[in-house]
Amino acid sequence: MKFADDQFRAASSFAYTMIVVDDEPGDDLAEPGPALEVKTPRRRDVAAAKKVEQKPEAQRSHPLDAKGLIKSALDLGLVCSVVNPTGDEDSVAKSVAKASLRADIVSLDWHMNHGDEGELATEIIKEILRGDEAIGGRLRLIAIYTGNKDRNGILGNIADRINAAADISDKVVRDGEVLANSSGLRVVWLEKSMGNEKLADAVSETQLPNQLLKSFAELSSGLLSNVALATISAMRDSTHHVLSKFSADLDGPFFHHRALLENGSDSMDYAVSIVISALKSEVNKSQIAEGYTTLNAIKRRLEASGTEELVLRYLKDGTEKQFHFSLDDILTIIESKDPKWPAEILTSAKSRNENSSNAKPPHPSFKKDFSTVFAGSRDEANQSMMRFSFLSSSNSSELSKVNRSVLPRLGLGSVLHSEESGYLLCLQASCDAARGDGLFFFVPLDVAKNSPHVVVPHLNANGEHNYIGLTVPSNCYTKSLTINFGDIDPVNGGIPISFNEETNTFRVLCNEKNEYRWLANLKYKRALRISQDVSQQMSRIGFDEFEPFREKRS
Repeated sequence: MKFADDQFRAASSFAYTMIVVDDEPGDDLAEPGPALEVKTPRRRDVAAAKKVEQKPEAQRSHPLDAKGLIKSALDLGLVCSVVNPTGDEDSVAKSVAKASLRADIVSLDWHMNHGDEGELATEIIKEILRGDEAIGGRLRLIAIYTGNKDRNGILGNIADRINAAADISDKVVRDGEVLANSSGLRVVWLEKSMGNEKLADAVSETQLPNQLLKSFAELSSGLLSNVALATISAMRDSTHHVLSKFSADLDGPFFHHRALLENGSDSMDYAVSIVISALKSEVNKSQIAEGYTTLNAIKRRLEASGTEELVLRYLKDGTEKQFHFSLDDILTIIESKDPKWPAEILTSAKSRNENSSNAKPPHPSFKKDFSTVFAGSRDEANQSMMRFSFLSSSNSSELSKVNRSVLPRLGLGSVLHSEESGYLLCLQASCDAARGDGLFFFVPLDVAKNSPHVVVPHLNANGEHNYIGLTVPSNCYTKSLTINFGDIDPVNGGIPISFNEETNTFRVLCNEKNEYRWLANLKYKRALRISQDVSQQMSRIGFDEFEPFREKRS
């Protein structure tokens, strides 16, 4: 088994639906007619043949075997819808784009509407991308399935038209044989075989669903992205089972719960949390970890990188050093339960580095810089570490573009920033954040030099991702402050945070007329742990006692 098999398995479990748009969806390709008598061509016949050959590509017929396509898709567990575009171009593009928001794979013919030069196909792609940008981007596979052999021309045409659209900010670039953008788009070109089995690179309709699944699998380029696809698939598979647990007779206990709360809005989050908890319980039964995160799965992932030697980059006396490992060395380190260097690694790595002036890195450097083995540089590894820490410790942030009409709430774990105050962490108790007099308790956060306690995104002026590592300073309670945000929303509870369309940032205004920028809300347990650490600092007991007998405490 290879890593590509893991990718395909995860993609197959995730992808449910595909839409195919083609203006020649026949049930079957034309059956071959009876054998004709072979005759020597006359001069007039040759001239007529040349005339046919010179016929513009857009005017040639490229029929689609819709029946074979749908049957093949169903055999793979894909629900396939074939759409014959009719009517106004803008109306068709918007209708297909709207349906595509719920589709996993989209396939488009290139010449439609009586042989256009890809205008309708491109308009559909642009409309899809506008919808995707509105929700912050998504994994998106779009295939151009056509009889036109000009792959480079078609992909270049699509790229030019998309990048010329002023309302599409995420531009596409050529990446080998495909088009891609930074939000998860992949546009591929596939040639119709049209019944001709001699075309080596062409794809028949019965082969198309499987080929598109392979292309969709390539969107999942990492081990964790496989886990994400499989996890979401398991959630979808268990949806109806979970729904059956929440019957109407449970409404009474929920109403009882809400009636006893001082602020009824607290019950809204509680209702969602119990559904999520039930989903997580079902996902755990799917044994996704056992399928995608085992040592063998890690080995397949590393083998797929095509790198035989992996390099640890570490600093010694301010200078970057390198130490080389084999794939087996790295797998031994990952699996080892010993926090120190496994003995067998020393023997293997010594010969690998014997011609290098770089000595074996000390264990602290090894422990700190191990991620550099899987990155091209120390800076690249550091950014990956920051992103992973952010995902593991934050609930929501300014990066999220999904449903911005539902604004975040200020409370325990909120990270704010202002030019005057720097970075601040809210440690207001959850109950007091939803009601009270609007006074919120904050402690300052310093920019971390080494290992951060908190990582949050702080987009720069150009809207580019910039992750900031922050640390809670010692005795931070001595620098704590209270900010008055005014009256708490009596209906929904909490302090409203608004989204500024001009600056593309979230803002919260306090009574002192100072404006703070909201960056993220930490996960509840993470924020609670910091709160407890601060309270322990404040509760240390100190009193006079006889010094010779005083017990030394750290």
